[in-house]
Amino acid sequence: MRTPSSLTSHRVLNPSTSGGAMPVVIVLLALVASVAIFFLFTRPSMEQAKQEDKPAASNPPPASVKAPAPAKETPTPAAPPAPVPAAKPIFGFARPLDLGKEMVRSLTAGDFIRAGELAAAGDPDQSKAATAVFERMLKGLGAKVGIEDQVELIGLVENKTRVAIPLTLPGNQEPVRLQLDLERDDKMGWKISRLHLPKELSSAVVAATPPAPAMSAAAPSPAALPSGPATAPAPQVSSAPSPKSAPKSPLFTVEETPDALTFGSDFVRALLKHDFVAARKFVDEKKVPAERLAGLCIVFEEGAYEFKPTKPLIITVANPEVSWVIAQVQSQKLQQSTEFGLEMQRAGVDQPWKVVGLNLSEILSSFASSASKMGVPYTPIVSNPKGGESLALYFEYDQAELHPRALKQLEIVAGLLNSDPSKKLQIAGHTDAKGTDNYNLALSQARAESVKKQLAGLGVAAAQIVTTGLGKAQPLGPNQKADGTDDPEGRSKNRRAEIYLDF
Repeated sequence: MRTPSSLTSHRVLNPSTSGGAMPVVIVLLALVASVAIFFLFTRPSMEQAKQEDKPAASNPPPASVKAPAPAKETPTPAAPPAPVPAAKPIFGFARPLDLGKEMVRSLTAGDFIRAGELAAAGDPDQSKAATAVFERMLKGLGAKVGIEDQVELIGLVENKTRVAIPLTLPGNQEPVRLQLDLERDDKMGWKISRLHLPKELSSAVVAATPPAPAMSAAAPSPAALPSGPATAPAPQVSSAPSPKSAPKSPLFTVEETPDALTFGSDFVRALLKHDFVAARKFVDEKKVPAERLAGLCIVFEEGAYEFKPTKPLIITVANPEVSWVIAQVQSQKLQQSTEFGLEMQRAGVDQPWKVVGLNLSEILSSFASSASKMGVPYTPIVSNPKGGESLALYFEYDQAELHPRALKQLEIVAGLLNSDPSKKLQIAGHTDAKGTDNYNLALSQARAESVKKQLAGLGVAAAQIVTTGLGKAQPLGPNQKADGTDDPEGRSKNRRAEIYLDF
């Protein structure tokens, strides 16, 4: 027996049944329509969806399709901009004089900030203080800076090179010097380690020093800080330095009295100017005879010596109360470089230096060996039989007239005597061994009188001069060689007049 459901199925599947074809047609049409709808609508929609999933930058959606809004994200805070370092001066000076000349240019242009940065290159915290000092020097005190070509190298002290800049103060004819101690830095070239101000500029440091900040309990006491009798400490720019930081070395030093290097430089400078009177103020007259000073002035005048451009002075011993200095000079005229030594002492650190010794062996030897280039013989300083030294003037063979060289020498001697009319000098004439004794005695006396006459013409009173003729009795050189033959060179040393300053 068939159920109703089975009867229905049979009707659908059996084509021979009445009206059975129509359902099949309908099903086929539905399938065709589905396929058409898929290709015409569904598939393009799927392709469109794929395109929308791609990044907008590579394939932006058409204007008609609204892109979905991006999900909101918590914005990442922007990193603060890196601090821009402050502009720093360009250093790297190859030579000490280059730094000195740059300082002159900055001060002349009124660029005190630049000058302060140059001064404090090794310790930038003190640049503002240095700027204030320079501004006070030039604006407040009216100091005028010399030109670049006047910057000079002074010498070496404690592994530092000192450079001097001339300054002129209102009402002062003689310039003062701002001195810079420089040291070489492998990274930045030459830099300033300390500046020495003359006492005339001391107020510039004081006026530029702000009140010191109140000390905290952790700050070091004043007794713990370094100090010195001739030091005016430059202010620190930082208002509250860390208690753990060590006190910084003062940048500026006020020289109440010149230190050894400055003193030695001033002394040699007077000699190079042939200024015997000025040079004499630097020496201990009980230990440095006037003849040595006068003879050195003569050597410098005749050889036209000047400071050697590199390392003119070198301190070899630097103690608080004793210093040894080597002065290096050169002569273009004689085409030579030479040196001499200075020994200086002082009674205490607050007392002025004095020259107590002059070692002239090197310079006198160099001068004597080169004197032939000027057509004049030998050194002007010789050992005196009475002890000490004498000034020697040389003559041509069998002549009593003064050589042109001797005339220049006597100008220096006359200036020495005119500075103190109470002083006297003795002049002894000498000859070589040729000729009779009587002839040589008369010739030697005539030579001594020629010197006296020239000095009188230069204003020296006759009462200050005592003359004598010694003939051939006191030769300086041999008149004959060892084999008994004539020695012209030795005899030329004996044709002379010696001046002994009885001071």
